Amino acid sequence: MRPWGRGLVATPSAPSVTVAIASVGRPDDLEACIAALRLQTDTPDEIVVVAQSSDAPTQAVATAAGLSTVIVTEPGLALALQTAIRSTSTDVIAFVDDDARALPDWVGRIRQAYGADPNLGLFGGRDNVDGDRISGHADLPVGRLTRGKIAGNHHLGKGAFRVAEHVKGANMSMRVAPARRVPLGRLVAGTGAQSRNEFVLSLGVTSQGYGAAYDPGLQVDHFPAKRATGDERTSYTRERIIVQRHNEALALSLYSSRSQTASYVLRALLVGDQKCCGLTVAIIKIARGEKAVLSKLGGTFGGVISGLRAASRNRSTRYEDASNE
Repeated sequence: MRPWGRGLVATPSAPSVTVAIASVGRPDDLEACIAALRLQTDTPDEIVVVAQSSDAPTQAVATAAGLSTVIVTEPGLALALQTAIRSTSTDVIAFVDDDARALPDWVGRIRQAYGADPNLGLFGGRDNVDGDRISGHADLPVGRLTRGKIAGNHHLGKGAFRVAEHVKGANMSMRVAPARRVPLGRLVAGTGAQSRNEFVLSLGVTSQGYGAAYDPGLQVDHFPAKRATGDERTSYTRERIIVQRHNEALALSLYSSRSQTASYVLRALLVGDQKCCGLTVAIIKIARGEKAVLSKLGGTFGGVISGLRAASRNRSTRYEDASNE
């Protein structure tokens, strides 16, 4: 991957770009998302809405807007993303959440980045949570994986266009060819939003030899909508922890190095963090009198172990030949 500098110059053969919106039960949010895409200074080659077969209001919004609709018959965001990826004929596919509003230069920056570097396979940007375009700082690690620690912070990044290792689903794009080979719907655990599904997809793409980057200037205003009961953003139940740790461990074991996987496992089990506690964090929480700590610790151990086991089962089929789909 090229050492990114101060500006990007698109090649004459700029890649074609599809924008996909996976939406469930939020017709008003979807309308606002589509309206923002209509204001793009660089018109995408296609805009598609991915909808559940039973979700008539979402399909109606897409039809009224004159957009193509990709129908999925089973729940789960991972399958929706995979279906969109395998349905498009463009070079690049960009995803924006239905509760996010892409800034007018969003598509232009995506097309320019891929046109400037044929080895760029994954590209993400900043999602301004609740419209906050100010918070964060340039030195904050964004989309990195260091000694087993997964750093997100995509909503707080500032500064220069730079190398990353994973992106956030609210504002992400990728080359279609390598993304098609990742069997996301089959690999990712959980239901609904399926925490860390984009982490699996990110590592699946970059493991094929492609580079990844993060641009703080590639922005969407993100107004997180309410999720279904049991899938809330801030509720870290035992079940939610199991899903997140499972998907993290699976992604690393399938698509990263053994040393990085081992570092992750040791950190997750022995240390953890405030949301998904390991032994050290669990001891601190118990000392503070917090409840349900042992249950959540069990979720961490259970999720990591199940993720590693799933990776072992799927190692020989971690890539698929999706060229004919």
